[in-house]
Amino acid sequence: MGKWKRTEAYRKRAREAGYRSRAAYKLLEIEEQFSIFKHAKRIVDFCSAPGSWLQVIKECCKTPDCSIVGIDINYIKPLSGVHLIQRSIDDPRLKSQILELIQKPANLVLSDCSPKLTGKKTIDRERQIWQAKMSLQLALQLLEKNGHFVTKVFQSGEFRDFITHVKQHFSFVKTFKPKSSFQRSSEMYLIAKHFQGKQNPISQDAL
Repeated sequence: MGKWKRTEAYRKRAREAGYRSRAAYKLLEIEEQFSIFKHAKRIVDFCSAPGSWLQVIKECCKTPDCSIVGIDINYIKPLSGVHLIQRSIDDPRLKSQILELIQKPANLVLSDCSPKLTGKKTIDRERQIWQAKMSLQLALQLLEKNGHFVTKVFQSGEFRDFITHVKQHFSFVKTFKPKSSFQRSSEMYLIAKHFQGKQNPISQDAL
């Protein structure tokens, strides 16, 4: 199946299933492969707009006391049972606002952050790896021990260094490319499970 046909097929499936975008299938594939939602009750999702990952989170989090927080600089149409925060990921007020909502450390932090693409690969990859680093920095401060972290990351010159840093904090780290992603895209997902509690986030100099 060609790239255009594959994309249209997932978009059609998303519309028929009531998902806000085809990105829902990326998270569903991640869950199928890695069971990231097992025992997760407090879940934080960065760069949530338009909200398809939040829809999947609601489906996968079965407990009645599940607490879900979605964050994006853009407006997200409200979802029942989901707390929404309209802020940039680098807003210094964000961490305290999240913790106020979930009350306890998170079990799972997700990030599907991607910049507005310029078409210039070097610039786009630099911007995206910065977003991945910011997501990790927040995850290290929000997660409880043995919690999980998933982030989008573009393959770039800093890709390997970023993975090495993540491995310092999680006992299980794998890369994964969902079938619902563009196959020619540099987009990957980093699945990091079992946070070891080493809460020394990336220095600002590295961002």
